[in-house]
Amino acid sequence: MRLSGMAADVTREFFQCEKCAHENRTIEQRDAAEKAATDRIRDAHGLLTPKGIRQLRESLGLTIPQFAELCYGTPKGILEGWEKGRYLQNREADALMRSLADRDTIERRAAKAGVVLPVSAEDPVTIAAE
Repeated sequence: MRLSGMAADVTREFFQCEKCAHENRTIEQRDAAEKAATDRIRDAHGLLTPKGIRQLRESLGLTIPQFAELCYGTPKGILEGWEKGRYLQNREADALMRSLADRDTIERRAAKAGVVLPVSAEDPVTIAAE
C-alpha cells in the first residue's frame, strides 16, 4: 500500500466469489490493511506517532488551529487527523513539526504566520502578528 508518498507491504484480506473469483473487501478489511501499512511506514521512517504530535503541540502550548497555521497553513482537519491517527503525515510535514520544538524556529514561523505564541517561563515575550 502507498500512503503519503511512502509504501509498505501488508497482507490484505478479502472475500472471493466462488463462482466468478471476484475479490471484495469489507470496510473493516480495508481499514485493517491501511492501519497496518500506516504503522509500518511510521516505524520505517521514524515518523511521529499521533500521540507524539499531540504531545509536541501541547508542550508548545498551542491550539490545533495555531499549530496548523505554523505548519504552513495545513488545514486544521488534517492536523486533527494526524493527531487521531486518521491520516499519516509525510516526511516533510513530520520534519516541519519536529523543527517547531526549536524556540528560534517556532518564533520565526509564528512571526511569519501571525500566530501569537503563549508566554513561557524561558521566554516572557509574546510574539505578535506582523
